[in-house]
Amino acid sequence: MADETVVSAKKSPAVKASTPSGKTSASIAKTASGAKSSASPVYIGKYKILGLVAKGGMGAVYKAVHPTLKRLVILKKLTIKGNATIRERFKREAQILLDMQSPYIVHLFDYFVEGNSHYIVEEFVDGLSLAQVIEKQVSLGTELSLLVFLDACYALKFAHARGIVHRDIKPANILISRRAEVKLADFGIAASDEIEEIAVTKSDKIVSKVADDVTQTGVTLGTPAYMSPEQISDSRSVDNRADIYSMGVMLYEMLTGSKPFASQISAENLEKIKKGKYINPRKIDSSIPVVICRMIRKMLKANPEKRYKSIDSIIKIIKKYLRDYDTHAVRISLAQIILSKNQFMLPEFEKKSRLGVKITSYVACAAITGILGIYAWSEGIFHASILSPWYKPVTLNLVTPVAGIQNNIYGMDIPVKAYFFDERDPNLPEVKGSQRDFKTAEGIITRSKSGKTVSTSSKSNVKYLSIKPVYLKDGLYRVKVLIGSYVMWSSFAVNGEPANLNFDNLQRIVRPVSVQTRAFDAVTNEILTNKTKFTVLFNGRYIPFELVPQKEFVSGKIMKIHAECPGYKVKEFSMIIDWYQDSIFVNAGLDRQ
Repeated sequence: MADETVVSAKKSPAVKASTPSGKTSASIAKTASGAKSSASPVYIGKYKILGLVAKGGMGAVYKAVHPTLKRLVILKKLTIKGNATIRERFKREAQILLDMQSPYIVHLFDYFVEGNSHYIVEEFVDGLSLAQVIEKQVSLGTELSLLVFLDACYALKFAHARGIVHRDIKPANILISRRAEVKLADFGIAASDEIEEIAVTKSDKIVSKVADDVTQTGVTLGTPAYMSPEQISDSRSVDNRADIYSMGVMLYEMLTGSKPFASQISAENLEKIKKGKYINPRKIDSSIPVVICRMIRKMLKANPEKRYKSIDSIIKIIKKYLRDYDTHAVRISLAQIILSKNQFMLPEFEKKSRLGVKITSYVACAAITGILGIYAWSEGIFHASILSPWYKPVTLNLVTPVAGIQNNIYGMDIPVKAYFFDERDPNLPEVKGSQRDFKTAEGIITRSKSGKTVSTSSKSNVKYLSIKPVYLKDGLYRVKVLIGSYVMWSSFAVNGEPANLNFDNLQRIVRPVSVQTRAFDAVTNEILTNKTKFTVLFNGRYIPFELVPQKEFVSGKIMKIHAECPGYKVKEFSMIIDWYQDSIFVNAGLDRQ
C-alpha cells in the first residue's frame, strides 16, 4: 500500500516513485482513478467505509469513520496467503505504533484480523505527503524546509528515545495536514529494541520499497535513494544514525529539489555514496545558509561514527536558526501550499527586527538584574556590604528536643519560626521581610547559661537550630520564636554591633501528660469503653492506670498500653510520648475472638 494513501490526495498530482529499474510507478494514480468504479464494502469490522482510496495486488486502503470517536480514519488492508514475512511486518507496524503517542507521529487506533485479511486503523491526515509537496513546489526554501524538518526531527526524537529506528525516512512518509501539522508515518520496516527483527532471506539483489508499500524479500530494507551506506550493506544492524543520514538526504531534497545521490543502485553510485560525493547545496541555491550546509554535510557522512550521535544536536541547530523568524507566518505558508491546487509562490520570510531583538535582550537583562537584586537584598548581600554602616546582623540560636526520641524513629518535626517587631513604634509593627525559619545548625552552638556562654556538643535527643541573619538598624526590637504551639518572647537592642540571641527549649523534654482511653467494636462500632480494662506496662508487667505513679506519665518515654475486653482480642498500643505532647488519646477498635 502506498505511503501517500494515508493522506487525502484526490486533488493532488500523483507522485513519481523511483524504482531500481528507473521506471516510474503510477500505481497511486491508477488505483485512485480506478477506485471510483470499484465497489467498496459498507462496513469492515465496526468501521463504516466511505470509499476506496487505493488498491493493489496485496491489499487496499479505505477511508472510513471510527464508530465511537466519530472521526475519519484510514484502514490499511493486507491480504496475503503464504507470505508470513510480509504479514509479520504489517503486524509489527501496529505493535510499534501502539505506544507511539506523539503529535508528530501518525496515531494508531486499531489492529484486527477479519477473514484472511489483516487491518491497521490509523489517523486520517487530511493533506499531502512531503513528496507531493516537493513534486508541486520543486524546492521549499530554507525557512519552510527547516520548519517541516524540525517537526520530523521531533518525531524521530520520540521514536529513538523508545529504541525505534524508522529505517525508511523519506518525503513520502512525511504527511502534512491542511492545518500544517507534520507527522511521520509508515513504521512497517522499523527496527525496535523490544520487537525481534524478522529474518530475511539472503540474496545478492538490492531491493527498494515499491509503490504498494510492501518490502520485497532481500538483504536490504528501505528506499535506496535515502539509505545510508551501512543500511545498504545490512539494514538489520543499523541504529538511529541511519535515520539521521536519511533525514540529511530529505532536507537536501527539500532545499534543492533534487537528491544528493542518484536513486538507481549501481557500483558507481554506491562508490559516490561511500565517499560522500555530492553537489554542495549552495551551488544549486546560494541562499541556503552555510550553517545548514555544514549540518547536512555532517549528517551525510559515510562513516556513521562521524555523523551526529543524536537527533538532539540537529534540533538545537535548527531551533537556533528559526528563532530569528516568525515561525507562525512560515507555518501559515505551509498550510497555503497544502490547500493550493497549483504551485504556491512562497513569500520572502524576513528576519525579526534587530531593534525588537535588542529590546527583548534589554528587557531580559533588566529582568535578570532585578531578580539578582531582589535575591541579593533578601540574602542580605547589600546589607552586609554597601549598607553595613547602617544595618547590623541579628542571629538566633535555639537548642530544643528532637521530635521522636530513640534516633528520631518517627522522623517527625515541628516548624520553628522567628518574627521580629520594632519596639520603637507603640503599635509594635513587624519588621518587613524579617520572618525566618530555623534550620539545623552546623557544628557546635553556643548558648547562654547562668549569664555565661558555654559550648554544647551534639546529643542524640536534642538538636541545634539557627536562622539566616536579619539585618536591622540601631534600636529596640522584640523577637517571637514560635515552636509548634509554644511561644518564646525576647527583647533586645541593636547598638552598632551584631547581635546574637540564644534560646533554650530543653526544659520541655520532661513534661506531664494525660492519657484518655476509649474502646469500641471494630465492626459494629458499639461502644465498649465501660467493659474494657486498660492497663499500662510498668516494671515489666501490665497494671491498671490508677496503680501507676503519676510521675511516670511524662514526655520523653515509650508507653505500652493493653485494651482487654471479654470476648475480644487484646489490643496493644506502643507509642512515644514526644516533648511537645500534652495529651494522649487511645481509641481501641477491638476484634472479636
